[in-house]
Amino acid sequence: MADAAARWAAAKARVDEVLAGELYWFPVRHHSPNTARHLRAAIEARKPRLLLIEGPADATELVRYVVHPKTKPPVAIYSSYRDDDNVLGLNGVASPAEDLPARFSSWYPLLPYSPEYVAMQAAAKAKAAVVFVDLPHYALIRGAGDEAPPAEARLDDDALIATSSFYQQLADAAGYRAFDEAWDALFEVGERHADHEAFRHDLAWFCAAARATTDPARIAADGTLDRERHMWRAIQQALAEHRCAPSDAMVVCGGFHLLLDPTDDTPPPALPAGTVYNTVAPFSYFRTSELSGYGAGNRAPRYYEALWDALRAGETPDEAMVAHLVSVLARGRKLGEALSSADAVSVAQTARMLASLRGRKHARFDDLQDAVVTCCCKGDPREEGRHLLKAIGEASIGSAVGRVTPELGRLPLVHDFYAQIDALGLEDTVGRDARVDLEVDRRDPLGARRSAFLHRLLQLGVPLATRDDRTAGGTLFKEKWRARWSPKVEQVLIERNLYGDAVEAAAVAMLEEEIARDPAHASAVTALWRKAVDMDLPALALRMEATCGAAIDTDRRLASLARAFVDLDVLRKHAAFRGLRRDLLDDLWVRAFRRACFTVPEAADLPEEEHPELIGALSALAESLLAQPDVLDRALFTTNLRSAAAATGSQTLRGVFLGVLAEIRELPPEDLAAEVAAFARARPEVLVEAGAFLDGVLAVSRTSVMLGAEALVDALDQLLRAAEWEVFVTMLPRLRHAFERLHARQRDAVAERVAVRYGLRDGEALVTLETSVGAALALAAVDRRVGQIMSQWPF
Repeated sequence: MADAAARWAAAKARVDEVLAGELYWFPVRHHSPNTARHLRAAIEARKPRLLLIEGPADATELVRYVVHPKTKPPVAIYSSYRDDDNVLGLNGVASPAEDLPARFSSWYPLLPYSPEYVAMQAAAKAKAAVVFVDLPHYALIRGAGDEAPPAEARLDDDALIATSSFYQQLADAAGYRAFDEAWDALFEVGERHADHEAFRHDLAWFCAAARATTDPARIAADGTLDRERHMWRAIQQALAEHRCAPSDAMVVCGGFHLLLDPTDDTPPPALPAGTVYNTVAPFSYFRTSELSGYGAGNRAPRYYEALWDALRAGETPDEAMVAHLVSVLARGRKLGEALSSADAVSVAQTARMLASLRGRKHARFDDLQDAVVTCCCKGDPREEGRHLLKAIGEASIGSAVGRVTPELGRLPLVHDFYAQIDALGLEDTVGRDARVDLEVDRRDPLGARRSAFLHRLLQLGVPLATRDDRTAGGTLFKEKWRARWSPKVEQVLIERNLYGDAVEAAAVAMLEEEIARDPAHASAVTALWRKAVDMDLPALALRMEATCGAAIDTDRRLASLARAFVDLDVLRKHAAFRGLRRDLLDDLWVRAFRRACFTVPEAADLPEEEHPELIGALSALAESLLAQPDVLDRALFTTNLRSAAAATGSQTLRGVFLGVLAEIRELPPEDLAAEVAAFARARPEVLVEAGAFLDGVLAVSRTSVMLGAEALVDALDQLLRAAEWEVFVTMLPRLRHAFERLHARQRDAVAERVAVRYGLRDGEALVTLETSVGAALALAAVDRRVGQIMSQWPF
C-alpha cells in the first residue's frame, strides 16, 4: 500500500506539472468520437504551429495524403519491414528457413472520428505542421540474442488501463462489465464535461491513476518505455527543427503516455537495417472492429460514426441512439425478423429507462443493445434471436470502405498488378462489383499468361478470381475462372509487398516459404510442384523435380504418398504440354505407388479420425490400378492389403482392406459376403461389430455391391436373423451409415435383390448383368462418375 501511495503521489505531481506546462498535452483514446470533438476544439482555440502526434515516426511524409480531399476514411497507414540481411537473427525463427528473411508488418487505422485523423485535418486547416513521434513497430522486434521472449509490439493502452487496480476497483464499485462500457459512461456519452479543458483534465487524472496502479514490470516489458523514450526525443527534435516554442506546439498521444519520464536518459532501440515500405491504404470498418482480431479494435465502428455525426451537428447522443436503432431493426427485417415501428418505440423507451436506472442522462451503446434483445427477442438469443444478434452485429460494425487519393501512387507490387491486368486484357475484372466469367485456353500464348497470372494471385491470397472447378470439366488445356473485384484485393497486395516488388517475385517468395515448411511430406512436394507448373515458374518446378524422389523415399505416411501419387499422375498428363520430363514422372509415379503399398500394413491400427484419409488413399490407389493394370504392381498392393487385413484389430479397417481387395477383383463378392455372414455365427460381442465391418466395406467397394448384391443380401439376412434386439439396436447406426455411403443406383441393386428374396418382385423382371468382369468394372466406374456428377445437380 505504501508503494502504491508513493506512486500515486508522484503521478499526481507529474499530472499537475504536465497540465500546467508550456507544451500542451492532450490525452486521447483511439477511435473515440467525443475525444475527437474536444481535441478539435482545443486545436481551434490554441491555433498551434506544430502538432506532434503519436504515429509511426517514419511515416510523417504520408500525412498530406491522409488529409487529402480525395482520401476518405477508413484508411490505414501500413508499414512493412523485411530483414534482408538477418540483422535480428530471426531467419528460420520468424521465417520458415534460415535462407528466407523474416517479415513484419503493422497497420495504423484511421476512422473519420479517430482523434489523430481529426487532429491532422484541423492542423491542415490551421496550416500547422504535423510530425509523428512514435517509435516504428519494427524497432520493438526482439532479436534472437535477446534473453526475453519477443513482446507484442504496441499493446493497446486500453489493455494496460483495464488491468490497473484503480480501474478494477472503479469497475467493481460502478458495476461496469467491460472497459468499453466504463469509457462510454465516463467520457463518451453523457455531456459530463463543459469544455475541452475539463475533458483534458478529467482524462489526464483517469489515465494517471490507472498508470500509478499498473504493475511497472508490465509497462517495462511491453515496449511502452521504449516508445516513450523515442517520443520524448522526437518531440524535442521536432521543436528544434521547426524552431517552435513549446507554447506554440501540441502533443496528441494516448493518455497512458502522458506521464512519460522526460529525465529517462536510456536511449530508445535503434531501427534495424532492412527494407521498409510505408503507405496509406484503404481500410474497412470490419477490419477496424474487434471481430477482425485488431488489438485496439472498435466494438461498433458504425455506431460511433453516428455518435460523431450527432456531436458535430450539435445534437444529443440520443440522436445517434435512434439512428443506430433504426439501422438494427432494418437489418433485422431483411434477415426475416418480424420487427415494426412499435418495436422501435419500445426499444428506445427501454434504452432510456435502462440508462436512467444506471444513473446516466443518455442511453449508451450497451443500454441500446440490452434493450433490443429485451424487447425484440422472444426466446433464447442464441436460437430464436440469432438473426436479431446478427443484425445487431452488422449494424454496429457497418460496411464502410475507404479510399486513398491517387496522388499517393502505388507500392511496387500493386503497380505491377495493375500493369499486368492491362497487359493481359483483364481490365473488366477490376474496379466494379460484378462477376466476370473467364475461360482460359492455355494452348494460346495469351491464355497461358493469363492462367499463370491468376494462379500466382491465388498463391498470394489475392481475392480476385477463383477456379470454377464445377465447369472446368477436368480438361487438360482449358480453365474457367470467376472473378469479382473487392477492396480486399489492394489490401492483400499491400501486405504481400513484403514478399517482392512484382507478382511473380512475390509468388516465388511465398512458395519458397511453403517449401521450407514441410520438405519431408511427399504430398507437400508434389502439391508445390503442381503449383509451380500452374504458375509457370520453371526454376521452382525443377527444384521440386530434384527433391521429389527423396521425399517419396523417406515419407512413411500412406495418405501423403497416395496424394503424391495422384499429383504425379496429373503432372504426367501435363508433361508434353508443360515441357516436363515424362520418363522421370513415370518413374516417380511408380515409386510413389510402390512406397504407398509398403506403408499399407502400417495403417492397420489408425485412429478413427484418420480413417477418411486412409479410405481416400486406398481408393485412389485402387482406381489407378484398375485403370493401368499393366504398369502398376498388383501383386504388391494385394499382398500388403491382405497383411493389413490380417493385422488390424479394427473391424472397420478390416472391412476397408477387404473391400478394396474386392474392388480390384482379388476377392470375389461372394467371399466378401461370406465375411459378413460369418458375424451371424459369432459371439454377441463380435456380432455387434458387423455394422462397423460393413461400413468399412461399403466405404471403398461399390463394384462388388453391383456384382454381388444377391450374396450380400443373403449374408445380411443371416446377420439380422441372428442378432438379438440389444445387439441389433447397437449396430444399427453403423449399418445405416454404411448404406448411406451408396449411391441411389447401388442401393436399388440391393433393394431389388431383397424384393426378389421376399417375393415382392418377379425375379425374371430383373435385368441380369451378362458381360465380362472387365466390362462390368468399366460400367461400375462410369456409374460412379455419373453419380458424383448428378449429386451436384440442383434438382
